[in-house]
Amino acid sequence: DSAEAAGHGHYLKCRYPRCDATATLAEARKTFKSCHNCSHLYCSRECRRAHWERHRKACLHSRVSALCRLVLSTCKDDADTLRHLSVLARRGYLSQGRGVVRILFRSPERADSFIKQGFQCLGEVSYVRWPDLLPAEMGPELYSELLKLSTEYKPDSKMLLYVAICVVSEAPGSATAPVKWERQLVSRCAKLKLCRTVVSEIASGPGAGERPGPRPDTVGDVLVLSFNILSKTTQRAREQVSQNVQTVLRQRGVNLRKHYPEVYQRLATFVEGSTDRFLPVTLHPRDTATGRSFVCIVMPNYGDTERVQFPVSENGDDRVVTVDVGADLGDDLTSKL
Repeated sequence: DSAEAAGHGHYLKCRYPRCDATATLAEARKTFKSCHNCSHLYCSRECRRAHWERHRKACLHSRVSALCRLVLSTCKDDADTLRHLSVLARRGYLSQGRGVVRILFRSPERADSFIKQGFQCLGEVSYVRWPDLLPAEMGPELYSELLKLSTEYKPDSKMLLYVAICVVSEAPGSATAPVKWERQLVSRCAKLKLCRTVVSEIASGPGAGERPGPRPDTVGDVLVLSFNILSKTTQRAREQVSQNVQTVLRQRGVNLRKHYPEVYQRLATFVEGSTDRFLPVTLHPRDTATGRSFVCIVMPNYGDTERVQFPVSENGDDRVVTVDVGADLGDDLTSKL
């Protein structure tokens, strides 16, 4: 747009649809404000903030999602990076079970540096067990996809990669707080083949077919509280879900209202009908009877979609208990747990 204006003497128009302000290219360079993430130009900060709610999704996700795809491609093509991630994936699986190699970049610029320079600029890498994945961090769609992939991939030859890029952007403010900044993670995942040398070492190394026991600090108990959400779910059905979730957790000494007030409030909003969707959530409470931490995943299933399958540990480290909190649990609750 700017090049066209320069070549033909056109005026630049503010990108906020409700504003008709225009300026020449020279004037725009001096007074117009650009989006912090793309080339959109606005006549003022006020127009930029006013347009942000409509502009943000296309702006952030299109640009940074493309970066995520390039990062995944670089991980596959750069030999040093692929070997490093393969070793981490293999060691993580042997010590913690099925999971994901997570790569975090604190800014799009750092992700871009990795794409251009390779392994030396690789972001923060860690291995995350599948019960420790956070739906709030990646969104429910990617969360469900990663859980599905966790049940399917073959750890002896494949690994799961999850790339997250942190974006800091200016959000609409107010008269008292005109400048407000927010952080958002844009993420993508992929299933890649392990580095060939690592696969060879797995096949030929001593004790290759053996798997060591779990680490002492491994959390093995995973409680999945699932329920169906239909288009005509009644308030009574929603109340039953809320009551059952709280009842199941009380069996382990966890008071949802006291220990996780934000999740309790989300359930209350769901029961009231203020929202039709309850996004998945993962909790890491402690069972007061045993003193051990466990993972609790509250997972809704929408309509007739296929239920999310949860990985089963090959050596029994993870005891996955699934309870349908949308049903009448009755007196059978203790036997389910």
